[in-house]
Amino acid sequence: MRFPKRLRGLTLGMIALVAGPVIAVILTSTPGARSAPTAAVSATDLRAQQAERDVHLNLSALKPRIVPTPTPTPTPVPVPAATPRPAPQFAPPPAGHEDVVAIIRAAAAKWGVSGDWMVHIAQCESGLRPNAYNPHGPYYGLFQFLMSTFTHNGGTNIWDPSDQANTAAKMLAHGQAHQWSCA
Repeated sequence: MRFPKRLRGLTLGMIALVAGPVIAVILTSTPGARSAPTAAVSATDLRAQQAERDVHLNLSALKPRIVPTPTPTPTPVPVPAATPRPAPQFAPPPAGHEDVVAIIRAAAAKWGVSGDWMVHIAQCESGLRPNAYNPHGPYYGLFQFLMSTFTHNGGTNIWDPSDQANTAAKMLAHGQAHQWSCA
């Protein structure tokens, strides 16, 4: 009798699934189990088996035991405190607005910029106060510089009105009027 091709493959697969474990059990069984039952085990054989077990146990006791070493607790590293910004140097403001206006006009003339324009910017930004401070930026001085902008453009003492005016005039002369909303 011939099976259709589909059933032939299915039948062979089922036979392999059933016969496989049976064959494995037969092949892995001990040789004595497949042969006829043996006679009683002699006392000498029992002593030999016991001695073999004892040797095995003694050897396992001699193996060094690997005990995991505990992981040391990490030593806490102190976190350095936040480095405060260096306090800007302070120079007392000049006597009055006339002195500040004169300083601004001198810087404007040095850099070839309109003195009236610079006075207008300083008046709008700080009210002509060289020690003006706006914490929202933070912005400092006559022209309300960010400290990074001031130092990047060559300024050294943010509280010196002459240094502020020269830095602002230099920036205006180099086309950086966009730095000020009042320009």
